Amino acid sequence: MITTASEQKIKELFDSYFHQLLLHSYKLTNDYAQSEEIVQDVFVKVWQNYEQIEPYSDFKAYLYKAVRNSSLNYLRHIKIRQKYNEEVANTLDDFEIPEEESIIETEKNMRIHFAVNKLPENWKEAIVLSKYDKLKYHEIAQKMNISQKTVEKYISKALHFLRCELADILITVAILLNL
Repeated sequence: MITTASEQKIKELFDSYFHQLLLHSYKLTNDYAQSEEIVQDVFVKVWQNYEQIEPYSDFKAYLYKAVRNSSLNYLRHIKIRQKYNEEVANTLDDFEIPEEESIIETEKNMRIHFAVNKLPENWKEAIVLSKYDKLKYHEIAQKMNISQKTVEKYISKALHFLRCELADILITVAILLNL
């Protein structure tokens, strides 16, 4: 339970460090609006997890590291999106897709993208590293600084969520494959 004293401490941290953290993120992302969102998200996470963080933290170091990690995650996500868009463009160059199929494919990709963005941050990072970066579970565990079993759990839960979220797409694909 967040107390009034805790809320006051978080407000003081926000007032003291927001602009410095914004500049820290901006140096990495070169995107002011995204940097602003990253810093705000970090403060939301601090507020949500204050009781777990507070006894162990040098808040300034914690905030800078959290903003740095979130900024780098954002850049990784942009890199993956660019790589995906290039692959799609190369595929489209190789094949002439009828306009209707192209629209369906674009809509499907958007739905998948939105579904992946609904995942909790750690699930999303694990699934992206596995499926897009093609890393093995032990490599993901090292990169995320967690156990391999935790990576397996994250990916399993993420895939289950995506199957449920995208069930209608999966059914459509199954029907088309059987034709």
